[in-house]
Formats: sequence, structure tokens, C-alpha cells
Amino acid sequence: MEGQMQEGQQHTPWLSVILIVSAVAGVYWFIDTRSTLWDRDEPRFARAAVEMIESGNYLYPTFNGRLRPDKPILIYWLMSVPLRVLGPTSLACRFFGAVGIAAACVFTFLIGRRFLGVKAALWSMVILASTVMVMVIGTAATSDAVLLPAMVAVMVLFAHAITSGLSWYYVPAMGLAFGLGLLAKGPVALLPIPAIGTMLWLGGRRGIWTGSHWGRLMAAAGVGMLLFVAWAIPANYATDGEFLRLGIGRHVLARAARPMEHHGGNFLLHLPYYLPIIVAGFFPWTLHLPGAISAVLNRRVGGPHFRELFLAWAGSTVIIMTLVATKLPHYILFAWPALALAVGGTLSSQGQAALEDADRRWLRGGVWFFAPVAGGAAAGFIVAPFWLHLAGAAVSFWASAAVLLAMSGLAIRRQLQDRPRDSAITVLLGMIVLQVPLMLGVMPALERVKISPAIAAAIRDRTGGAVPVRTLEYTEPSLRFYVGQQIELLRTDDELIQWAREPQPAVLVIPTDLLAEIEQRDGSLGLERIATKRGLNLAKGKPLEVAALLRGGSNL
Repeated sequence: MEGQMQEGQQHTPWLSVILIVSAVAGVYWFIDTRSTLWDRDEPRFARAAVEMIESGNYLYPTFNGRLRPDKPILIYWLMSVPLRVLGPTSLACRFFGAVGIAAACVFTFLIGRRFLGVKAALWSMVILASTVMVMVIGTAATSDAVLLPAMVAVMVLFAHAITSGLSWYYVPAMGLAFGLGLLAKGPVALLPIPAIGTMLWLGGRRGIWTGSHWGRLMAAAGVGMLLFVAWAIPANYATDGEFLRLGIGRHVLARAARPMEHHGGNFLLHLPYYLPIIVAGFFPWTLHLPGAISAVLNRRVGGPHFRELFLAWAGSTVIIMTLVATKLPHYILFAWPALALAVGGTLSSQGQAALEDADRRWLRGGVWFFAPVAGGAAAGFIVAPFWLHLAGAAVSFWASAAVLLAMSGLAIRRQLQDRPRDSAITVLLGMIVLQVPLMLGVMPALERVKISPAIAAAIRDRTGGAVPVRTLEYTEPSLRFYVGQQIELLRTDDELIQWAREPQPAVLVIPTDLLAEIEQRDGSLGLERIATKRGLNLAKGKPLEVAALLRGGSNL
């Protein structure tokens, strides 16, 4: 078979694989330490994991004391381990994101080795880990980086079955991968099924017998579902049916049927939604992606098995997520390993002079996708210090722009000279060098526009963190995480005025413009201002100034 032939050509360099995976994890963990959590998703996951530890309830997650049915339980279980060791730090909350991406890189290598050869597989690992979307997902305290390796593991096992025959562990191993994916993010973990089904349909047209594969695929999915319901049934029972009603009814079925939180819309109007996401999210390797697609589709990379795998994997993911009414960029993350394999295989084939003129034209054409993203990102770095009022940090932003422009200019030149492997080395080195000004200058500077960490630190310094906190019109989850306690929401001005008259020590967090409006209308609230922070409401992209006010400070 095709995969056996590829494996027999070269010895697998496991030391290289280990070094790449270690470098990826190390860089990602370093990035994790360079910023506090970003609103809104990261602190929701993180605070829920902290509450799990505090309450001892490992059956279902809560946020601010209330059921959080948005995602299943696995990510909270995983987060709880480094949180117990490192405390509530950004590294602890994001730790398993790096682990997940490192695992996804290994699984991508195993698929590449089987279909494309060792050199292409090594390229694919590096490509996957250095795309913009994967770097963002892998350094975030969310469940996507844990979901991805589970889904790619299913594809690894399927690749083994389709090329080398079925083994005894095929069903339980694939079932375990399905189960972990379901526990990480629910039914989206079943996306490998349509991908595999499409490949089996394409392979069946060439006379490949698919009956046994279909049967074992369904059996594996059944095993995965059993693992999921082994947790879901007790969790649902403990929440009186609310977990599945909200978790499946709202966060799965409702998202598929209609846009939620303004993400998505009419199918025909949003048909091209994911095209710019691929162009930007797969940067910098969009420079090579058009040529890679040409080479794969025309059977010059990987042979018929890989062509079918690529079409089924990437195509079904984008089509299905386009049909889903709610749309977010990371919904098509599962396609990234397939895209990375295509580019890795193309770079390896180019070194063997296997490409034809059409592929080289498409490789050169990749400049038209790559250059606007690079130019737009560089322009963003140039203007960001002024827009964010971070003029003192301009050098770091401009250094990032300079690295990006230099990398892009050299890569484009080499690409237009029909030297795609040289351009690939250029963008890879450029992405590595770019991390220096980003991590040492830009990321620390961006901390200055975050509101919640500074407000929370001031509250802890003044009160020791021992007094209750209330908010009015400032509900960002990061405040709850960094204050380190549940926070009650005051809903009306009258509630605030009544609260201000109570004698017990407590803290109020409120936008300063709203505070001024209330005090101008109703008089001074008689509260001690302990902090004021002006920054950016990241979720809304708007400037905001927030104050922390202490009630009953004389009693502390």
C-alpha cells in the first residue's frame, strides 16, 4: 500500500520529532506567561476550574456559582491539575493548550509519514504549530486545543486501517479518542465521521471495500458515546436535567439552527465566511497553500489515498461548519492539520522536482493571499501604539512590524523566483524571530489596556480580598477570576443606592461615567474610591474607565 511504501523509504527520526514537539510546547508555555487572561472565554473556563477546586465538585462546572453548561467536563479536570500546583496563574490555566497542540503535531506527523514520507511529515508538524490560528488556540485557556488532538488521533487510526489493514485495537483506541473529544467539546468531536465517510465513499469508487471500515467506525463512535454518557448522565441527574438541556439544546442545537451572539447569519450571505479565515488563520503558510492544493488535487503529492483524505478532511469540515448557522473562526480548526499536510507534502515534493508548471504558478499566486495579510498586520503594529495610547511602547510594536515586513519581503521574492522551500524556511525563521519583540515588548504593553487585573489587584491590596464585591454595568469574566471570588451583579441604580447605605465593608466596581451620572442625579454615594483604571473593553473593542469603590472602609 501507499503508506507502507512511504514508511519503508526512510527511518523515522524520533529524536527530531521529540525536539520539535518540545520546542513547540516550550515556546507556547513561554507565550502563556506573557499576558493575563483575555476576556471573555479564557476567564470563564479558568474561573470555572478554580471553583471546581474550591467546591470539590468535579462532576459539573460552575461559573460565579451558577451552572456552566457551555462545554463538557474534560478541560476543567485538566486545568485543575496545574492550578493546584501553580495556583491561579495564566500558565496554569493555559498549560494543557500547549500539550494538546504538541500532541496534535505528533499525530499529524504520523499521518504524514504514512502518506507522504518522513520529510513531509516533519514539515507538516512545524507548519501546523506555526500558523496564526493554532498559536492563538494553543496559548488560550479554552477547550479547542484539547479537542484537536483527539480528533486528529481518530484520523491517525483510520489512516492505519485504510493503508495497513485493521488491527485489534482499532475500535477501542478510536473509541477512546472519540470519547475524549466528546468530553472536551461535545458533538463537534464527531467531525471525523463525515470526513472518514467521505473518504470511504471516494475510495469505494475505486473498488476499495469499505464495509468493514464503516462498521468499525460506527462501533468506535458508539464506544466514544458510552464514555461521554458515563459522565453526562450523572452530571445531568445532579443538575436536574439542566446540563444536557442547556448544553445540548442551546449550545449545540440552537447554535446549529440560528446565529448566536451575532456570530453568523444567512447561509448564502455567509457562504464565503471561512475563506478569509483560512487566508488569515493559516498565515504565514497561505503563501504556499494555493500551490499545495493544486499539487494534491492533481495527484502530484501523496497519491490517490492522500488526495481523497485531503478532500474529505478539509472539504467536509469547511462545508459542515458553513452549514452551521453560528460561525466563529476556530470552528474550522479541525481542517488545519489537513492543510498543513498538503503544504508539507508539497514542499517535500518540490525538493524532489515532482511539481509541474501549474503547481508553480499557484505557488507564485500564493503571494496575492499572503501579502495583504502581512501588510495589514504590519500596518496594525505601526498604528496600534497610537490607537491604544501606548506611545511609550512604540518601539516594540514597530520592531514587530519591521520583522514582519522583512520576512514577508524576502519570502515573496523567493516565492516569485520559484524557490518555495527557501521561502518556507524564511517564513519559519521569521515567525520565530517575530516572537522576540512580541513576547518581550508588545504583550507586556497590552497588559496596560486591560482593566480587570489592575482593579482586582487594587481591591486585594486595600481589603486583603476578604470583602464581597459587587458590580454595576461591568460584567467581564476576568474581574471574577482575578478578584478570586463570586461577584453579585447590581441591576439598577436604585439597587446601588440601597447597597451604598449598608454599613458592612464591601466593594463596588462601576464604569466612571455611570457613577458620575448617578451621583449627579442622586448625590454622593459616600464611598471611598480605591482605584480607577482606564483601558479597553476588549470584548466590545471600546475605551472604558472603571472605578473600584469601598463601602465601610473604616470597619476594616
